[in-house]
Amino acid sequence: MPETLTLTVNGEDCTVTVPPRTQLAEVLRDHLDLTGTHLACEQGVCGACTVMMNGRPVRSCITYAHACDGAVIETIEGHRGDPVMDQLRDAFSRHHALQCGFCTPGMLATARDIVTRFDVADEATIRHELSGNLCRCTGYVGIVGAISEVIAAKGATSAPPAPARDTKPFAPFEPVETAAAPTPTAPQGSVSIEGGWTVVKRSFALSHAPDSVWQLFRDPARVAPCIPGATVESLDAESFTGAVEIRFGPIRARFGGRGSYDNDDAARAGTIRGEGDDKQGKSKVRGALRYAIAEGTTPQVSRAEVELRFEIDGMLAQFNRPELVTGFVDYILAQFAANCDAVLSGGEAGPARRLSVLGMLWSVLKARFSR
Repeated sequence: MPETLTLTVNGEDCTVTVPPRTQLAEVLRDHLDLTGTHLACEQGVCGACTVMMNGRPVRSCITYAHACDGAVIETIEGHRGDPVMDQLRDAFSRHHALQCGFCTPGMLATARDIVTRFDVADEATIRHELSGNLCRCTGYVGIVGAISEVIAAKGATSAPPAPARDTKPFAPFEPVETAAAPTPTAPQGSVSIEGGWTVVKRSFALSHAPDSVWQLFRDPARVAPCIPGATVESLDAESFTGAVEIRFGPIRARFGGRGSYDNDDAARAGTIRGEGDDKQGKSKVRGALRYAIAEGTTPQVSRAEVELRFEIDGMLAQFNRPELVTGFVDYILAQFAANCDAVLSGGEAGPARRLSVLGMLWSVLKARFSR
C-alpha cells in the first residue's frame, strides 16, 4: 500500500507517495530528480549513495523511504554555497581526488562529515573514517590529502558547527554466538596456486569424538547436507551425481556433475573427486577433496584436516584467485563446521545462508593488509 511521506530535502519541503519498501535513493533520483546521488552495489557496501539525513551520513540504497517521514535530507545538490563543501571541492580538484567521479558525491558527503567532526585528524584516522566509501580510480591518496588540507584550514572557515552526536569508531561486524550453540574453532590453513590448481588447506576442530566425526564424513548422503548449497541426486558404493549452488552477491551458479569417492576406515581418511559445469554461466569446475579425521586436544575433540584442489574455467574463473578464495572458503567452512556439529549433536544442518558480500570484502582486505 503506497504511503505519503513528507521530507525536507535540501531546504525544501517535499511530499511523495511511494510503496513502503521504496529506497530513499529511488525517492531522490526517480521522484525528485536529484540524480547526484548515485546507486552502485545497492547493498550498503560501496558508499556511493551516501547522503545526510538529520545531520548523519546514511546509505540511501538500504534506507527505506517509510523510515524517512519527516526527515531532513541533504544531497550533493544541496551544498551550494556551503563553505566546507566549497573548500572540499576545491581541495579535491587540487589533489586530483576524483577521476571518473562516480563515487565523488558520496565521498564528499562523508568527507564533509569528517571535517565537521574532527579538529585534528592524522592520515590513519581519515582512512579509518573513509573505510565505508569505495573508489576504484584514485587509490585514496588524493582524497586523504584533500580532507587533511581542509581540516588543517578549518579554523579559517565560517561553517556552522556539526550537530553534536555520540560517535563510535568503526569496527568490523562480529557475529554474536548464542550460548546454546556449539562453537567450532576457526579454520586455519593456507591458499596457494600449484601447477595451475588452486589449493586450499584448512584445519578445524569439532567437539566430538573422532570415530563419530568419521562416520559422518565417510557417508556422502549424511555429510552432503552439511555443505552449503550441495545436493546429492544419486549415490552408489563408489560414485555419485549431484550439484553445488554458489551465491555471491548478484552471482549465482549451479554446478551439476558427477564424481567418485573412496574411504580408508583404518586411517579415517578419504577423497572425493568430481567435475561439473554451470550451464547458465558457461563455467566448468573440476577438483578433488581430501579429508582426514584425527584426535584433537582431548579424546572427545576431533581435528579435521581438509585439502581442496580445484580449477574453474569460464566466466567464474576469478574464483581461482587465492585472494578471493580465502574469504569465500572460510565463510563456507564456518557454515560447514557448524552444520556438522549440529548433526553430530542430534540436530539437523541449518539452511545455507547467502554469502555476505560485506563479510567477504572484509576478509579479502584483511588478508591483503596482513601481507
